[in-house]
Amino acid sequence: MLTRRDYSRAGLRAKLRAKHHLSDDIEDAIDKCTEWGYLDDQRFGRSRLESRLKRRPTGRSDALRDLQRQGLTETMSKVVADEVFEQLGGERGVLNDAFDRWVARQGSPENLAGAKRCFDHLMRRSFPRYLVLEKLSIWLEDFTS
Repeated sequence: MLTRRDYSRAGLRAKLRAKHHLSDDIEDAIDKCTEWGYLDDQRFGRSRLESRLKRRPTGRSDALRDLQRQGLTETMSKVVADEVFEQLGGERGVLNDAFDRWVARQGSPENLAGAKRCFDHLMRRSFPRYLVLEKLSIWLEDFTS
């Protein structure tokens, strides 16, 4: 299983339980795999988050929820998210990527309703409101004056 893709400790545990392995055997296997370097929650989290943000840029809160759903602890999730977001220019850098993708697909809005659609899209991706408003301020100034 581990030759095909990375797993978190919790993810591998769930897979092995689904195959009806004994709990003691599962824990022994996980401990050995961790000791040998085959399992590493931080490496798994980094890989998953980098891939996910390239495919579908989202805000930090959404990224944290996803990592925790994958079985990483809250602390580990925060460490991983900090590392990955810093690599990508922070949450502002990821927002810029999401914004550029939206503009490439939809084009620049021609009115306030179009800017609102972009705003809603970015908010659904869990970006902070103040960053989204800051990014859209160029359009909002044009439409409100």
